[in-house]
Amino acid sequence: MPQPAVRAAYADPPYLGCGVKHYGTRHDAAAEYDDPEAHRRLIERLCDEFDGWALSLHEPSLRVILPMCPDDVRVGTWVKPFAAFKKNVTRAWTWEPVIFRFSAARPRLVEQPTWRDHVSAPIAMRKGFPGAKPDAFSFWIFEGLNLRPDDEFCDVFPGSGAVGDAWQRWKNRKAPEQLELLGHNVRANRATPARSDDD
Repeated sequence: MPQPAVRAAYADPPYLGCGVKHYGTRHDAAAEYDDPEAHRRLIERLCDEFDGWALSLHEPSLRVILPMCPDDVRVGTWVKPFAAFKKNVTRAWTWEPVIFRFSAARPRLVEQPTWRDHVSAPIAMRKGFPGAKPDAFSFWIFEGLNLRPDDEFCDVFPGSGAVGDAWQRWKNRKAPEQLELLGHNVRANRATPARSDDD
C-alpha cells in the first residue's frame, strides 16, 4: 500500500546566544532566539504542526536544547571539512548537531539505501547570509526525513532561500543518481558491505 504524503519541516533559527551577534542587523526578531524559551516554543510548534522535522543548532547549545525535545528524536552531525574561524581560535568547532524527529508514517524500508546520521560538506559561502546551508547538507536532510517529491516541505527560516531551492532540485530529479550532479554523492553515503582481508 502506498505511503501517504507527510508534512515535514527544517528549522535553522539563529543559534542560541548568536541572534543579536550574527543576525541583529538582518532581522528584528533575531534577539528572541538568544532566550532558550524561544527555542522551546519552536520545538513545540514543530511537534504540533509537522509529521517529521529537523532542527539545526550549534554544539555549545546542544546540552540546553536537546532536553526540550521529545524522547524519540535522534541527533545527526554535519561535519564541515572547510570551516571559517578566527586566527586566535585554538580549538575550532568544525561540526554542528542536527536534531531529527522522524515521521512514524514514513518508516525507512530495508529495501532503501541506508541513511547515515552524518554528512561531510563544506560551508556555503553566501555574502550576507552567514547561516546558508550547502546543497549536500539539504539533500542529507531530505533523505534523513525519507521525503518524497509529493510531500509538503516547509523551510521555517528561509533566510537565503538555499534550502528551498535545494528542495525544488531534489524533488524534481529524474533519478537518485542525478543527485551526484547536484553536489551530493549518493554512493558515498550508502553503507557498503564489509570486506575481509582475503578480498
